[in-house]
Amino acid sequence: MKPELLMLFIPTIAVVSLTPGMCMMLAFSLGISEGYRRTLWMMLGELFGVAVVVSATVWLLQNMMLLDPMWFRGLMVVGALYLLWVARALWLSEPDSSEGAVEGNLSGPTLVILGCTTAVMNPKGWAFMLALLPGFMVPGEAILGQLSGFLSVIMVTEFLSMSLYAMSGQWLRRRVSAGSQLRWLNKLAAVLMVIVSTLVIF
Repeated sequence: MKPELLMLFIPTIAVVSLTPGMCMMLAFSLGISEGYRRTLWMMLGELFGVAVVVSATVWLLQNMMLLDPMWFRGLMVVGALYLLWVARALWLSEPDSSEGAVEGNLSGPTLVILGCTTAVMNPKGWAFMLALLPGFMVPGEAILGQLSGFLSVIMVTEFLSMSLYAMSGQWLRRRVSAGSQLRWLNKLAAVLMVIVSTLVIF
């Protein structure tokens, strides 16, 4: 990627990544229910999903092809149902009420799958990449070089943004120590997860 394009691409991606969306809302809700360190598992899956989205978008733009809308819609519904299943688990879970404790309720693999699913099934992410990346692609330049430039910027900004949201969620949880209040925080996280699944579908 040309230096002048890179200098414009970095702040553009940073602003978009910090904007509240499905992945940031998920990071915040898991920061509440799981804590920052365990949310890193979700971030790992999300970053992989983002890499898939960016790579597929660059390939699609290069070849001037579009995904079958019905196939993509089916994948979004499957992803939304998975998010609802996770929301149900959060709603029914009983948190540890020991002072300042943050005990994970979801396994590492579940969190990785959750992050990857949310990133790949996020229509806003696909739409944004399809709308933004053409303006930064240079015809005739090696596609792998351009893709590596996109990924290096996007992955770093996504990780930093999700970390900010997850740590904010954990901070909120640590301010609350009573068992009943923690249960309400878990229910809040579940509601946020339902909102994420709704965004996936609509």
